[in-house]
Amino acid sequence: MVKKQISRKRYTSIITIDPSSLKSYSFQNNEIKLNKLSGFKKENFYISTISSKNLITDSIEISRNIPDEDLDSAIDIQVYDELNFDPAVEYTVFYKEFFGFENSSLRKFNVFAIETLKIKEEFAEVVKKVKYIDYIIPESLLLKSLYNKNLLEKDSVDCFLYFKEKDAFLAIYADGEYIYSKSISFSIERMHEKFCEITGESIQYEDFINFILTGRSLNISEENQRLIIKLYKEMFVYINDVIFYAKRAYLIENINRIYINSSIGLFKNIDRYIRTYIDIEPHELNFVIAKNAKEVKSEQLHNFMILTALDYIDEPDESLNFSIFKRPPPFRQRPSGKIAIIFLLSLLVSLAYPAYQFGYAYFIKLQLLQLNKKEHKLFLEATNIKNQLIALGKKQELVQNKLNRESKKLNFREKLLNQIYNKKVHYPMKVKIMVNIFKQINKYHSKIYDLDISNNKKDMTLVLSVFSRKDKNITELIKALTQMKKYGISTKEIRRDSKKHIYLSKIKVVLNGSI
Repeated sequence: MVKKQISRKRYTSIITIDPSSLKSYSFQNNEIKLNKLSGFKKENFYISTISSKNLITDSIEISRNIPDEDLDSAIDIQVYDELNFDPAVEYTVFYKEFFGFENSSLRKFNVFAIETLKIKEEFAEVVKKVKYIDYIIPESLLLKSLYNKNLLEKDSVDCFLYFKEKDAFLAIYADGEYIYSKSISFSIERMHEKFCEITGESIQYEDFINFILTGRSLNISEENQRLIIKLYKEMFVYINDVIFYAKRAYLIENINRIYINSSIGLFKNIDRYIRTYIDIEPHELNFVIAKNAKEVKSEQLHNFMILTALDYIDEPDESLNFSIFKRPPPFRQRPSGKIAIIFLLSLLVSLAYPAYQFGYAYFIKLQLLQLNKKEHKLFLEATNIKNQLIALGKKQELVQNKLNRESKKLNFREKLLNQIYNKKVHYPMKVKIMVNIFKQINKYHSKIYDLDISNNKKDMTLVLSVFSRKDKNITELIKALTQMKKYGISTKEIRRDSKKHIYLSKIKVVLNGSI
């Protein structure tokens, strides 16, 4: 996605918001404190997060032949196709290129998507209290700020585990860049439910929280306390499977460190289970960012939101901003404001000339009273006025010439906009036809191993290099494309690769420019 910059602005405080619990912190002058959400203040910067359980994350690969200006459309088409999105549902989709992917013909992108309706539902209570939210970012992307602020070194592959009451997520970063993330099904509430299932008893939630934080509880029997081993084993075996998948999918040789924490604090003896079931050296995900951190114990996720907000304020970037509740621009930048300003300027200009004329006439009247007594001076003044009128005529001619030049520029821009409009209207239709061709290729059990695209003013030509296990599949594919009567189809031969036991052919498809 093209990085979109916005103008920098100074803010008095940073306000962090957890949309599920409505817990909020305020950060100002390097001090943090609990904040009560009570109305929007324009001098504050508001930041929140998209929970991992509602976010769809995946990676897709796009041909390098697709130009950057068509990347948005191409990714949208592939995302809807590969992730089986419902076309009737509106999604908010962002993507970030994965630069660790080395392939001469393909580019890899990490995709973040969510149903727009879920954003509205998740932040319904928040926007009742604060009307606008400046920045909403996926929880897993908050960790990037730790590297930007040099709290973590960028020379390793790091795994992060963070548990919340209703959600939990795993994220992997390599050399300070996001690689992979996933919502995991072991929130604190879910851990409590599973522990009750394992023990066969209904254990109070508060007693369970106290137990996993301290390692002991007067209200849980010693026998049941020992059963926490089963819960942690099940959880970390599952997490280890997720890590194994990520390492294989993203060609990660080794994970150097694993950082862990939760919204309620670090679980007692959790490092022992990480070493046993994951075999990665654990570290506490705990960073102090405020000078009053000893007096105010803030949740780490809110600390990361503060660091991310500082990055955003220093270098504003909208490329991963999921907020649909942004504050309106200043009045002068709104369409209504621009119209009002133009109206006022026009009014002032329209009144200036009559005022000038009135004042000038009054001045002439006084002058005439004086010049009646001095005929010679009257003659000089009349000559002076005549010269002024000649000068005004020349100025009027210059203005008219300038007006003519600006009219030519306007006509040129109008033609240019029409050409741009035609490109935007007609090109997506060609993309749609290309998608239909690719569906036919899949239908007849063939695959593309190379694609060449060329354009001219009248048409677009595709040379599809396809292969299949049977020559009959390619023959039927060519026959099907020919019967569609939408394109010009031609091929020189269907040849057999005896080593790979496949049939290959280059099919030339001409898309007529009138489409």
